[in-house]
Amino acid sequence: MGSITSSSARVKITTSLDPKLVKEIDEHVKVSKARSRSQLIENILRDWHRGQKLREVENKIEQYYLSLSNDEKDEDRQWTKIAAESAKRFWEE
Repeated sequence: MGSITSSSARVKITTSLDPKLVKEIDEHVKVSKARSRSQLIENILRDWHRGQKLREVENKIEQYYLSLSNDEKDEDRQWTKIAAESAKRFWEE
């Protein structure tokens, strides 16, 4: 597998797709901002990758909060209340 050395470098890959899917891709290219199949597929994969990273961060946050003791959860609720009250006062001024 090749590596990308700059933002303009591209690695060519080959894949086999269902003809119906290719037809759908072609139709979407016609009405989207993508200039080609490659650009459309790259955009879709980039969005998918961002989603994966977001889910990874969300899972880590969830695991963090699930790992808190009851005392830590209580302290977090108190800090949340203080922050909410502070933000409310800030926006009301």
